[in-house]
Amino acid sequence: MRVAIVHYHLEPGGVTRVIENTLDSFTQELDPPQFVVLTGREYPGDKIENVQVVEGLDYSSPTNSIPPSVLKERLEKAAKIGLGGKPDIWHIHNHSLGKNPSLTKAVALLAEEAYPLLLHPHDFAEDGRPSNFSALKEVYSSAYPCSPTVHYATLNHRDHTFLKKIFSTKASPVHLLANAISNPSSARATNTIPISELPDHLFLYPVRAVRRKNLGELALIAASYPEKQFANSLGPTNPQFLPIFERWEQFSNNINLPVTFALGEKTTVSFPEMVQHAEGILTTSIAEGFGLGFLEPWMSEKFLCGRNIPEITQDFSNLGINLNHLYHRLNINLEHLHDKGALKSKIQTALEHFFLEYGQEMPNNGTETAYRSIVQNDQVDFGRLDEALQEEIILSISKSTQAREEIRSQVRLEKIDPKIIPTNKESIRENFAQKSYTTKLKLIYEEILHSKQDRLEYAHGEHLLDSFLSPARLNLLRT
Repeated sequence: MRVAIVHYHLEPGGVTRVIENTLDSFTQELDPPQFVVLTGREYPGDKIENVQVVEGLDYSSPTNSIPPSVLKERLEKAAKIGLGGKPDIWHIHNHSLGKNPSLTKAVALLAEEAYPLLLHPHDFAEDGRPSNFSALKEVYSSAYPCSPTVHYATLNHRDHTFLKKIFSTKASPVHLLANAISNPSSARATNTIPISELPDHLFLYPVRAVRRKNLGELALIAASYPEKQFANSLGPTNPQFLPIFERWEQFSNNINLPVTFALGEKTTVSFPEMVQHAEGILTTSIAEGFGLGFLEPWMSEKFLCGRNIPEITQDFSNLGINLNHLYHRLNINLEHLHDKGALKSKIQTALEHFFLEYGQEMPNNGTETAYRSIVQNDQVDFGRLDEALQEEIILSISKSTQAREEIRSQVRLEKIDPKIIPTNKESIRENFAQKSYTTKLKLIYEEILHSKQDRLEYAHGEHLLDSFLSPARLNLLRT
């Protein structure tokens, strides 16, 4: 079996790690497929041996994309060079994300020639990415090809449910394919020896700073636990996120919060050593594709605290991974906002802008629906506010012992139960091992190869947009 894996780039990150883990998993097979990875940039790593760089595959806008037919031809040529012949299967990541509209259309052209395809979305242009969605305008009608030889793989039940809905009368199967979890890198230092460069009582948020990681909530928790130390690991690489990152850093310094931003860039200590040194791992993210951050801490034998995202983690809970101690909302009394009416106004403005950017008509009761979702029983979920409102609340609660105690009662860093760690670690090993992932993926490949060709159709992506673009899902950090 010859497989061509396609992604825009192989820079360090989630999709690259998935591809690297996939190839590594198959090396243990007696008769592994032959793989080539097609990418738009030079690969900076060393784990993937067979890489072909395809000009025009990298991120691009509608104005500087190459013609889809040219990209298709280049993909075919590169695959043949890397495999010594035509691929039996094309395994394509994030084809409909809007990062390169030519790839979206090139995939449709491959489908029209009845190539067997596995389309593997990790994220969606329809999910809080209106600029990506706009980039797909000219090709969106062919973004979701459907036939028995075009299969889809999703990371979680939410995406699985949403995609199955738009394919309800179509021929394309949709598979649930959760990412594999690899064993963590070991720390160089002895586990029992503290590292002097790092603060004691450290709670580490091991993420690169992007807006959806909700750094304001990290600052709020730091304000509520002055006896602890907090940090996130890395600053942003995307210049778009730098002003917000620097804003939180300056704000936290101004009011002396016990939090360090981009700790990994201010120390010579390795990332595994930071994790090992930490008293606990924290998450405040408000949106994830797969939710790796809810699994990896347990593999490093660290307790995870913070915010849950039930629509993502329900899959994990169903498999016996205990996340009951995480909070779904971080409720703050509305009295900590100077102007409560300003919140509803912001919600309405954000919704109107959001629906306008997506070219959709806002529901008549959209503002009220969003407000009732964000505010319940005169308490607002802190993680759904924008930075200005979050700063206002932090300044208010920092003056109130009672308010800080109310936050502590929800975050519950004091309630760490080490007995949960081995149980969760074993459940993750059992359900997310690389061997299990390989078995599932191989079965999907074989199902695609044994599928009979039939006429090609295109699903209406607008139905997918309807699922994501709901006022009740509004978060001001994603507008």
